[in-house]
Amino acid sequence: MTFAVPLFLLATLAAAIPVVLHLVNRQKARQLPFSTLRFLRVSVQKTRRRKQVHDLLLLVLRAGVLVLLALGLARPALTGLGTLFGGEATAVAIVLDNSLSMGVRTGEGTRFDAAKAAAIEVLGQMREGDEVALFLTGGPVFPEQGRRDRTGETVRQMLAQVQVSYERADLGAALRQARTLLAETDAPNRRLFVISDMQEHSWDTLRRSRDAAGAEVAEDPAGAEIPVILVDCHGLPEANVAVTDVSVEAPIPATGLPVQARVELTNSAAAAQRRHVELYVNGTLTAASPAVEVPPQGRASVDLSFAFRQGGIQRGEVRLAGEDGSPFDDRRFFAMEIDRGIPVAVVKNRAHEIPHLDDTFYLEAALDPGGGEGWAMRPTVFSAERLPAEPLDQYAVIYCVNLAAPDGDTAERLAAYVAGGGNLVWIAGEQTDPEAYNAMDASAGGGLLPAPLADARTPGVEEGRDSWYVAALDVTHPALGQLAEPASLYQSVLVYRHIPLEAPEAPEIRVLARLDNGAPLLVQRRSGRGTTTFLGTSVHVGWTNLPLRPVFLPLFARLTFDLAGAEQARPALLPGAPLTIPFAAGRRPASVEVQPPDGELIRRQVAPEEPAFQFADTHRIGVYRVRLIEPGQIRAAAFAVNFDAEEAGDRPIERGALEDLLHPAPLLAADDPRDLSALFTGLREGRGLWHAFLAAVLAGLVLEGFLANRFTPRHGERGATGRASLPHGSWVVPLPK
Repeated sequence: MTFAVPLFLLATLAAAIPVVLHLVNRQKARQLPFSTLRFLRVSVQKTRRRKQVHDLLLLVLRAGVLVLLALGLARPALTGLGTLFGGEATAVAIVLDNSLSMGVRTGEGTRFDAAKAAAIEVLGQMREGDEVALFLTGGPVFPEQGRRDRTGETVRQMLAQVQVSYERADLGAALRQARTLLAETDAPNRRLFVISDMQEHSWDTLRRSRDAAGAEVAEDPAGAEIPVILVDCHGLPEANVAVTDVSVEAPIPATGLPVQARVELTNSAAAAQRRHVELYVNGTLTAASPAVEVPPQGRASVDLSFAFRQGGIQRGEVRLAGEDGSPFDDRRFFAMEIDRGIPVAVVKNRAHEIPHLDDTFYLEAALDPGGGEGWAMRPTVFSAERLPAEPLDQYAVIYCVNLAAPDGDTAERLAAYVAGGGNLVWIAGEQTDPEAYNAMDASAGGGLLPAPLADARTPGVEEGRDSWYVAALDVTHPALGQLAEPASLYQSVLVYRHIPLEAPEAPEIRVLARLDNGAPLLVQRRSGRGTTTFLGTSVHVGWTNLPLRPVFLPLFARLTFDLAGAEQARPALLPGAPLTIPFAAGRRPASVEVQPPDGELIRRQVAPEEPAFQFADTHRIGVYRVRLIEPGQIRAAAFAVNFDAEEAGDRPIERGALEDLLHPAPLLAADDPRDLSALFTGLREGRGLWHAFLAAVLAGLVLEGFLANRFTPRHGERGATGRASLPHGSWVVPLPK
């Protein structure tokens, strides 16, 4: 305990005043000759003893009041946390939250403005011999970040440059780094400042580690007891609506065909908000919505329909019109590739003299309805005789239609194609011998068929029917989801003959379509890095009416796009997460070009031993273009980077929960992030107790007055030196003057 005004401690000597007055005012009873009265003597003795106890109690109380008053005026304080920037050197770590949620306006600027001001105020308290380090939760990493600075000038320069990032805050990870640094210092005093809006999700990492290790186990034993000073910059946020999700679906990703975009909005305000949504493709406004009302602290969605007008990689962006509490969460991006010209091989047994009787007639029309003019697929049709010599790696998907089982060498080539990332689709027909196919699959190590084949089936007379129909689709599959409604779209497909598959229950096997008798009709399996798919009926009118139904073209188009990895917008990355592109076997590019959203072109050479390309500088949101430059070929792709939707919420963590997470570290909190003077005073002088002492003085005075009045004899009663109060039945004899 320390005292801000120790001179007032001399006032404790005033406690002697009641003692002196007590001794001075002591009166000795006069001795008077009187006749022996036994009852009077006993009464006087009892009264004297009682008064001595009362006087002593009042004496102690009055002396104590004076001592407490002197101590209170000396302004005592608890110094269990030591001193900050005092006579001894102090090491300070500042964890500054610069995540997306810190960009919200609070009426006096943004939360991040208040956070930077608080960090600068901490630097202003540094003295000679002190050292400070700055830790950020997101954005590009400064070379000096997390390093000790003895002057504070380097930290000031970083604060002048740092901005709100689009990344999610991980305060637990930053706290761990700061504690590790402080644990390595020799400074007598160590302090850890956490300047943040204290969003609950920012502590998820620390919460998970606590749950895994147990509530009583400290995550960082070396620095777990270092005091943590919390500077809460949450404030009162302005009304804000965020774009938290965009999903884009196209039945066929081709120019001129309809595309559906569903946009989800989240309102963190306590009142309903009305906002307009705009959709841009390659920087051009393509669609807009009417006013969308988002309920208080709720969500709303809006659908936008549009069409791509040109082929190639498309950069899509959804924006909120107007301004609100934060400009950082008003945009969301997506990327799609249109009219990609996917190389597809269609292998058939032999060409028929009459084209429309060819086994692949309808399939060729579905894969290239435009006759080779600007379509999203580029099919190549050839006979099975070319399979042994054909370079299979140049095709994204290979359709084998009504083929006899390939020989051993060809089967091995097909198995290697699938294992290397190719996609092989078998379509049944008269030439499909289940026994020969199963033997072929066994010789290739089980990598050619999704499941063993059974004998072909045709409805019998005993079944009372001449066909089956498709009763169910796997609507969770990305290629089939948009074909589920209306159900008549696929349930009108009749099958007169099919080859069942013995599809076992396995994670890598997926039944995409079933007949009404429960038999799997379309089965897919992951095999190595590629897939194998088997359709148990033909793509001609001999076995089914599938080629004549409206579902035929979108089914095979979407299946092809899905297998080639181009049917939908790519999943978006989170800011700061590395962009990784694995290289296919034998297809390692010589170099890779990356074009971030700002347009700067970055080119990197690929080392021979690199299994994948990785780009870590994804701190900005937007669309990143990637070009893999291979000998004689360039492959292009695009990836969208979007902020974490949780950053658009507003749910601060409760103080009690935070104390449990940071236990056993002592916690202090600033009342106002824009004025830390009271916090610094408390850190220097300790926790003030003078108000408690003065409250005790007031209580003592009240108690003294009550006891003094209580111990004073009532009217008609006197003490031992005056008129006595005798027991009942005693004589009262007046004494002579």
